[in-house]
Amino acid sequence: MVNILYRSESEILNGIDINTINFENLIKLASSHLMLPALYFNINKKNCSYLFPHDFIAYIRNIFAINKSRNEILLSEAKELSELLFENNIKHIFLKGTALLLSNVFEDIGERMIGDIDFIIQHKDEEKVEKVLKYNNNCTPQKLSLLRFFKPTHLQRKVPENKTIAIEAHLELLEPRHRWIFNSKVLRNNFNEELKTIKTPSTSFLFDHCIYALQVRDKGFFIPYHGHRSIYDIYKLDCKNSLTINNIKKDIFKKHFFATIAKFKIFDVQITSSFWGLYYDTFLRFLTISFKIITTIDSKVTIIIQLFFNNELRKRALNKIIYHYSNKTFLNYLYRWLII
Repeated sequence: MVNILYRSESEILNGIDINTINFENLIKLASSHLMLPALYFNINKKNCSYLFPHDFIAYIRNIFAINKSRNEILLSEAKELSELLFENNIKHIFLKGTALLLSNVFEDIGERMIGDIDFIIQHKDEEKVEKVLKYNNNCTPQKLSLLRFFKPTHLQRKVPENKTIAIEAHLELLEPRHRWIFNSKVLRNNFNEELKTIKTPSTSFLFDHCIYALQVRDKGFFIPYHGHRSIYDIYKLDCKNSLTINNIKKDIFKKHFFATIAKFKIFDVQITSSFWGLYYDTFLRFLTISFKIITTIDSKVTIIIQLFFNNELRKRALNKIIYHYSNKTFLNYLYRWLII
């Protein structure tokens, strides 16, 4: 798969006996990384379909065609959405896969599989966006909580009426506990610019967002994981200025990303052994355990806080206590505490 995606035609079978390839497993692997359309595109582009079985090529060609058709709809609906927000004076910037397509990063829009239309708005426009989407698309608005210590990463995911692709309006780029790494402040200048119907971030931002989304949000930094869709995005972005050794050494997340995928020899980036390299496994296990503990504590504390302010949650808690544990001293005390 790596050879097909990142090597020239003459190198596709380097060190590989085509007769030993299990094409069913190759399809499963590429599918798990959401790379089947890109697989077909590169085989077709490099004129090497003759190397592979006809049924294999026919299958991935069909996947590519379906994906390309869907992306054509996605681009059309993204432009309609942008015009709607523009008419209502709501500044917005497209993110992730939608931004990559709109920025013409790919040679063919069928290469990239995309789940929904992601875009980011300013926090002050949150209620306005909810009203606009409800009025124009008959979407059920998300209830805005009075108890919100941190901005949510994004609003409720919606599929507008008479549309195909879900939309996701972001208020932030990462979850609250990770915003010290990467947050919406990096887009401040973009939001200060004149309102446009179609706006995408800079190439350097798209590069950073790919890295941090994979390393932090998808936990690639905490578990042995790499996603070829993100790797392929970065490969297609061709961020030569962002791939300098000095730039990578200053950022542990970028360094870890390139160290993890060094075995594929996709990028000309050499990560040398260091103290970090020697004690990598031990440190990684420590980070993983710490991350799980913090996440658990964070969720429990959030529930306890909401018991004071969320009537519906408190009512459910009270009903459960009354029904199951009304004869227990501690839970009787808890019941009296909650009803105050």
